[in-house]
Amino acid sequence: MTDGLLKVSSEQLDTAVVVRAEGEVDSYSAELLRDKLSEAFTARLPVVLDLSGVAFFASAGLSVLVEYHQLGEDRGTPLRLVSPAGSVLRALRATTLNETLELYLSLPEALEGGF
Repeated sequence: MTDGLLKVSSEQLDTAVVVRAEGEVDSYSAELLRDKLSEAFTARLPVVLDLSGVAFFASAGLSVLVEYHQLGEDRGTPLRLVSPAGSVLRALRATTLNETLELYLSLPEALEGGF
């Protein structure tokens, strides 16, 4: 699925649903990310969000992360983020969300992270 600025895909594995985002997350494209995460959480499995392909990440994206982090916490399956770097990591650090959210360097690491 794509909106021009952002491409988001998902894959259901045996132990988790992996959502991959590529491009830019801003106030316009954040809705696509929200929709894909909403779909992923219907599987009742842990959700891993791979942000390694995201070049720009605005505050609207942070709102989506907080929303689905809370949903995951409520269900006992926290949202895990893979490879946040560049503007994503800067945004997480600026808001101290890097201390709240589960961050991993690679997809295998996130999948092994205690599911």
